[in-house]
Amino acid sequence: MKPIGLTLIIASILPPLLLFSQFGGQADFGALLSQYLGIVSLIFMGLIQVMATRVKGIEVLFGPLDRVYVLHKWLAIFAIAAAFLHESIDAEAFSRFVTSNGTGDLAEDLGEIGYNGILVLGLGSLATFIPYKIWHWTHRLIGIFFALAASHFLLMPNVFSWSDPLGLYVSAFCFAGIFSFVYLTFKGFAGRTKTYTVKSVEVYGRITSVTLKPEGKPISHRAGQFAYVSFDQSGLGEVHPYTIASASRPDGMVRFCISALGSYTSRIHQLQVGTKASLSKGYGGFRPIVSHQDQIWIAGGVGITPFLAWAQTLTGQETGKVFLYYCVRNRVENPFKDELEALQKRLPNLHIQYFESDMGEYIDARLLKILQGTFFNKMPIAFCGPKAMRKKLLVDLKALNYPTRQFHYEEFQMRSGIGLRKLLMLLLEQVSFYSGKFGAAN
Repeated sequence: MKPIGLTLIIASILPPLLLFSQFGGQADFGALLSQYLGIVSLIFMGLIQVMATRVKGIEVLFGPLDRVYVLHKWLAIFAIAAAFLHESIDAEAFSRFVTSNGTGDLAEDLGEIGYNGILVLGLGSLATFIPYKIWHWTHRLIGIFFALAASHFLLMPNVFSWSDPLGLYVSAFCFAGIFSFVYLTFKGFAGRTKTYTVKSVEVYGRITSVTLKPEGKPISHRAGQFAYVSFDQSGLGEVHPYTIASASRPDGMVRFCISALGSYTSRIHQLQVGTKASLSKGYGGFRPIVSHQDQIWIAGGVGITPFLAWAQTLTGQETGKVFLYYCVRNRVENPFKDELEALQKRLPNLHIQYFESDMGEYIDARLLKILQGTFFNKMPIAFCGPKAMRKKLLVDLKALNYPTRQFHYEEFQMRSGIGLRKLLMLLLEQVSFYSGKFGAAN
């Protein structure tokens, strides 16, 4: 993510530290710490809701949208952790220093409902084994529980006040988050898309190539970006992001090459010609490297799609050489074989080499260094493929003292969790906490 975005996030939780000086003579440190953590959770949740809108400016502040997804996930984890600590440190301790009335009781009830809802749905969002359709709808419900948690803050006596700068500051994040949730609920995906028609559907084993023709004005996109797509066909109406496998064209047509990796993508081959589709604009920062520089492209499987778009933008007059290393199961069944051969004939500076896993061929950092020789450390590397493959390659590159700032990649897996083991540990912590709380109450 961009440094300016990280700076803004850190800066956003500094003003609430004034809480310690504002109430320092009235409440003990534990009570104030509990309130501060609750405020941090609200600020982060508000930022998460704003990021989810994908409005113009989000990528400017926080970086390409694929990186924003990663930031979104970790902010959610920190928000859940802060809310948990807010509750476990003794959130009720602070209530001894505020006026006890009906509004305060309502605020406590709303906070409890909001906290538990965010906890359950938030942890569920991190569980990648939950089917996408269930995950998608439960994920949207988090906004309702955030609104309840925000109401808890706004209704708490002597905590929020229209005349208090700190209260107004925190409320700004609450209102921004609530407004973002309402915006997404009522305008949603359809309000920010262009209409297309499925022009062709070609199936190559597990990969389906879908070409779409615009009904009116086409979307704006650059080679290497991805777009959100929804098809007006039974069973295929969910919204999913896919890398655009074509550069911008005069006729506005776009192509997607979708691999059957899940229950939804396994049905893409059933798509009918003539079906209407809704497309968002292009997102992401995985864009071509300057053409005068020698460079390495590494693709794994369907990760070839952004490089197909990149190659289509080349004219053959570039001074830099492009070395494309394509990792496939086998070369014969590669659905992009003819297209890559045509590109190689047209572009004298494009050099393609296959690595076939069926033949025991794999790309690694040491082999890259052998292939490129003394110029290896000066050549930028662009990668698109499975996450495990990318991580292994990065570790090996670091061991060879390759400057990893020159390593460019796209987050191939948009939806990610924190691992089943860590998730179970978080759940056990919650059960332990509530068991202890219940036992103490008795």
